[in-house]
Formats: sequence, C-alpha cells, structure tokens
Amino acid sequence: MAKLRGPKFVQYFQPVIDGLRDLGSSAKPREVYTWIAEHHPIPKEEIESTTKGGQSKFENKVGWARFYLARGGLIHTEQRGVWVLTETGRKANLSHDDAYNLFKSIHDGFQREGGQAGEAETENAVGEADASAPDEKTYLNQDEIQEELVRLLRTTTDKGFEELCARLLRHIGFENLKVTGQTGDHGIDGEGHLLINRFVRIKVMFQCKRYTNSVQVKEIRDFRGAIQGRAERGIFLTTGTFTKGAREEAARENATAIELVDIDRLLELLIEEGLGVRETRALTIDRDFFSVYQKPV
Repeated sequence: MAKLRGPKFVQYFQPVIDGLRDLGSSAKPREVYTWIAEHHPIPKEEIESTTKGGQSKFENKVGWARFYLARGGLIHTEQRGVWVLTETGRKANLSHDDAYNLFKSIHDGFQREGGQAGEAETENAVGEADASAPDEKTYLNQDEIQEELVRLLRTTTDKGFEELCARLLRHIGFENLKVTGQTGDHGIDGEGHLLINRFVRIKVMFQCKRYTNSVQVKEIRDFRGAIQGRAERGIFLTTGTFTKGAREEAARENATAIELVDIDRLLELLIEEGLGVRETRALTIDRDFFSVYQKPV
C-alpha cells in the first residue's frame, strides 16, 4: 500500500468535517474527538498515547486538522471552544489529495510570510513532532509552559492535588466545597454543590488521581458505585488520560453522570482561570502558587 502524502493529521481533515456535519454543523472539540473515534478505526495506542505536554496524540492531530481547516475557510470558531462549519465546509468532500493540497498551500504560505503557528511550529507538525496544535488563542511559549505545568501537577502531593482541584472547581462555579479525601471512602476526595440558577443546585462528588497513565473502566465504575444515591453527578479529575472504555462508561445512559477532566482539560482550565499562570506577552508560571501543594524540599 502506497504511503499517503503529507503529515498524518491531514487524514483527519474530512473526518472533522463529517463529524461536525453529523453533529449539526457545530460542536465542541470533545464531541468531535468522540465522533471520530466512534466512526473510524483509530488504533488504541494512538488514542491513549500522549505528547510531552500531556495531550492525547490523537486529539493533537485532530487539533492540527482543525487549525488548517480554519485557515482554509472550511470551519471557524463561533466562540472559544466551539467549532462551526462554514458554507464551504458544509459542502466539502475532500479526497486525501484534496486535503493534502489544502494543507500544502497553507503551509507554503506560512513559510513565505509566517503565521499564527509560526514556521518552526508548522515544520514540527509536518515532522509529526509533539508541538501542540494551535488553539483559538495561542501563546508564544505554550508548549514549554504546558510541559512545565504537567510536571508541576504530577509532583503535587495527593492532598495538594485534591486541594488544587477544589480551588479550581470553586473558580468555575461550585459552592460549599469540602475536601474529604479520607481512607475508606471509596475514592471520593471531595463534594460540593453546583449552582444551576438562582433556585436550583445539584450535589456533586469528585475524585482526583495523580496519574501518568490512563484511567481504566473499572475505576469509573467504582467511583460511580461510591457516589450512587449520594450525589447527582460526579467529576473525575486526573493528571493522566482516560481510555476509550472509561469515557464510554462515564457517559453511559441511565446511570449517574460522570464528567471527566484529563490532563489536557486541566491545563486549559488552569490557563483560562489564571490559576498558577500569569498572562503577560507570554505565559509565566507562578511557582509560589504550586508550592503549598507540594512536598517540602
């Protein structure tokens, strides 16, 4: 079989378009990742392996596909975190050659003029390196910062990571949070309430795992069993990733809903909320922020 031209992420151009089309012409990145994984035979090792910055290599390739499709006018970002098909994208049916030619024309333009991703970063992408796919908002030192954040998160103490997760949840709208983290509580590390509106709130329990590998199906089932009848929803936060089976189990119908926050999402939230990171012309890590969650030197 002849080797397909171009970097591997070019193969995701049409799947991204197909996924968005099937999802109603707009979707959040996680919905697109899930749709592609369910409709295409993506190798398990590709889905579960990560870049140096802790991001899924599969999701990173899809992110690069989004970047080039956006540059080509086939999709745009309506608001941060939502991908939307343009009129051109709605009609597109790209063969691999079409996708490669689109990539090549945009990439050559970067080499001539420079661009958002920068020549060095796009060269890394072509070489299938670990450069993170540009998001809607990209910083000059984003890869370096993400690698350092991964290291800091994975060197927190267990208690420190639980407290950091609770602090993050408070920032995004949770109230009455308390960290329990007691032995024998079936992995429940904390609980609180999410205010839906001025009159309605739901009880949520969360679990925090400092992992470098993938959370498996069994851990999701055990967590659900522990919160059944005690909370309306669960949140599982980890410095690792989740297997495809774990994601499917978390989203199982007619069962207590469990939201999954992997290392990639953790990095996004910390940056969005400005926790441990200060924005200047580039990102700067606030090391004092993390020191209270780590072991004394």
